[in-house]
Amino acid sequence: MRMTNGRGRICFLALAFVLAGCQAPPKDRPLTSEVPEPPSFASPPEACQAAAVRFGLGLRVTAPLLEEMRQRAGARLGRTVLATDPTDPVQDATRLNVQVEPTGRIVGAYCG
Repeated sequence: MRMTNGRGRICFLALAFVLAGCQAPPKDRPLTSEVPEPPSFASPPEACQAAAVRFGLGLRVTAPLLEEMRQRAGARLGRTVLATDPTDPVQDATRLNVQVEPTGRIVGAYCG
């Protein structure tokens, strides 16, 4: 049988779909109440813990040291401020403020 027009191809595709529907159904799976745990995501820190960064007191501030202090405190942000500067009126409980002397030596840390 020779197919010379598009009609034969359509019939062939229709027959293929019909035969595909005649396949044996999949085997029944046993019903179970076991449901896998949904994925969990680490929640952002709600507040930092300035006491966790005491190891840095007296050291000269560097970018890697500031980042380590931020991580240990559980803070979202970390920054340096001069010890002589007044506190920032905008308080953020997830921000670590590292107080430094003009020479760069760390003299304190607080959250806010």
